[in-house]
Amino acid sequence: MLKCDFHIHTYRSPDSNIKPPDLIKTAVEKGLDVIGVVDHDVLWGGLEASKIARDIAPDLTVIPGEEIKTGDGEIIALNIKKTIKSGLGIEMTAQEVKKQGGFLIVPHPFDKMRRGVLDNISLIKNSIDAIEVFNARSIFSSFNAKARAYATENMIPMVAGSDAHFLYEIGAAYTMIDSDNDMKSIFDAIAAGRTKIEGKRTGMKPHLGTFFQKRFGKNPGF
Repeated sequence: MLKCDFHIHTYRSPDSNIKPPDLIKTAVEKGLDVIGVVDHDVLWGGLEASKIARDIAPDLTVIPGEEIKTGDGEIIALNIKKTIKSGLGIEMTAQEVKKQGGFLIVPHPFDKMRRGVLDNISLIKNSIDAIEVFNARSIFSSFNAKARAYATENMIPMVAGSDAHFLYEIGAAYTMIDSDNDMKSIFDAIAAGRTKIEGKRTGMKPHLGTFFQKRFGKNPGF
């Protein structure tokens, strides 16, 4: 079984301070086998982390990606080749993800306090590879519960993510996957439903941290 956290940010996101070398070391310390590095609207953080991991943690699979702010909420694209422009409609964005051969995850879809896609999820239902049914940063458990219910009802694979912006958040939520540790096997296992969702919500502390990080460029200990 692989322990996977598919939703981690680096300093390439304006509201995170995680440096890729520290990310790799922390992921290994927390027993993660696979991480998805998905900065806001840029791919560079994931590419940088992947390169570093090859040198210092070759057994850790790093999947570069992007959390894309569409005009209809956020989606995650893993294993894409180039940055996808933000601000496009969700259908056009999903088409671009698929054009690049990417793996499309809908993060925190029903979180009304952040950029969940909400009812717009129906516009891309046939393009979704997985739904994030547990996001550690969701303040209310009902947001995650609604995501799980939607995934169950529509028979869409499920994953979890910490949505980490600071080192202490990494691995707070994760997916256990019955798979070999290579990207194709991992994606195939998710599609086949060989997953188990684990983790805990992290409360308000990280949200305070990202506010200060984005506003003032530093996290005052939150």
